[in-house]
Amino acid sequence: MLLMPLTQTSISYARGPDGAMGNWGNMMGYGYCGGFMWLIVVVLAGVAIYFLLQMSKSKGSDDADIETPLDILKKRYAKGEIDNEEFVRKKKDLES
Repeated sequence: MLLMPLTQTSISYARGPDGAMGNWGNMMGYGYCGGFMWLIVVVLAGVAIYFLLQMSKSKGSDDADIETPLDILKKRYAKGEIDNEEFVRKKKDLES
């Protein structure tokens, strides 16, 4: 087995630019975000999915807001636009 003697060059690679052992200055080479970059990506993806779901729900709720002709007739009667006789006659027309 060939052993390589420790030299100044091999030791300098183990030390960081400031001379400290291990060069832990930038979170082990991951930059300033460190190992938490995946957390930021997951949160951003979750926010995007949330807004997409909210948009799809708001588009689907338009169908529930559609008034039937009977609903319109009842509102007209409640406002006093038509009298009882006209309401009953039009209601029978709608139900037939």
